[in-house]
Amino acid sequence: MHKTITVILTVLLGLSQQLRAEDWMARLPDDALVATLSIPGAHDACTGCGWADGMEGLGDLFARTQDIDLAAEWRIGIRAFDLRPCVYEEHMNINHGIMPTRMHFEDALALLRDSLAAHPSEFVVIHLLHEADGDQVQGAYNSRLLELLRRDDLKDLFVDFKTNLTVGEMRGRILLLSRDSYATSPVGGFFLNWTGEANWDRQRQGRIRGRSTNGRLYMQDYADTHGTGGLDTKVSAIRQLLDFSTTHVVTSTSTITWVFNFASAYSLTQNLFGNEVSLSDGYRDNAAHTHAAILDYLATHDPGPTGVVMMDYVGVDESAGYDVRGQELVDAIIQNNFGYITTAGVESVDHSTLNIEHSSLGIEPSYDLLGRRTGNVQFSLFNIQYSTIKTRKRQP
Repeated sequence: MHKTITVILTVLLGLSQQLRAEDWMARLPDDALVATLSIPGAHDACTGCGWADGMEGLGDLFARTQDIDLAAEWRIGIRAFDLRPCVYEEHMNINHGIMPTRMHFEDALALLRDSLAAHPSEFVVIHLLHEADGDQVQGAYNSRLLELLRRDDLKDLFVDFKTNLTVGEMRGRILLLSRDSYATSPVGGFFLNWTGEANWDRQRQGRIRGRSTNGRLYMQDYADTHGTGGLDTKVSAIRQLLDFSTTHVVTSTSTITWVFNFASAYSLTQNLFGNEVSLSDGYRDNAAHTHAAILDYLATHDPGPTGVVMMDYVGVDESAGYDVRGQELVDAIIQNNFGYITTAGVESVDHSTLNIEHSSLGIEPSYDLLGRRTGNVQFSLFNIQYSTIKTRKRQP
């Protein structure tokens, strides 16, 4: 009997944790800036969905970065998805390089659409990259992509990028951000000036271009960590961006900064027909190092926004003998939000007020990590009231 009760309690606890993960954004205030959140993401998110017929062995050896599929990633709380479509056998397929997964791009979008309908408190950020190496029909990507994004059952899902997007504006919807300019005007936004350098610097930051606005972007996407010092370089780059994102204070709309910090990379390669190619175990080995470094950072620093963190092997703590800690890191990033964001005493704030020039008032405004004025101060001149947003430091 005791054993039966223990099993039942374990199952119920697991279900409770899953339910909290599926709706974790419900705990966020509507007026929180999306740019100041901590969002767990899955790099090459669909490699856990299996491979096209005949590609299973090669895919598992060279291109797997996830052990669970897209639906399972959603259930554990992943809200940013790295999707890389191409034109393959007359449909839009999601690939990792030349390796085709079993997931069609339209099916991935439909799955996310249905998940959002079932959990309307949530939203999704998609990092989109044309996997041109997988194209079997040349020159068709742009038109096929636009046709799909404008389909009647999908077109209302997508929100236009603006730098001061709030959680309330995003709930139930998808922000699609593409590394490729597939049209004159984006559905969502375009990444500009993307770099994979480890020594990125803030003077050469990227941008995100929406239909009518541009926003600041810092990214870290150093991907090749094999060789002497590669992993140390990667970890240093991750920490450098965390140093910025977790301490950055928004003082105006122009200082809102979107952050994409990639934990993913590959540290092991194999010579194939004279070329060094990545190995799935290289993604695992890299994840074991970078995930541990991020977990250590979150445990030893005051809570603050991480931005979007793209990871390999989310949802599993062990993969093929590697201690990847992918479930532990997802949970830590989600929980990190609630170390510096609280809904207590929060009033709705119009973020357009962040454009107000305060210098004429002869004061130095102070803002919290959500970009809101701290202190219960009222400016009758503008008829704006700012509420205190308390920040909680991690308990030792």
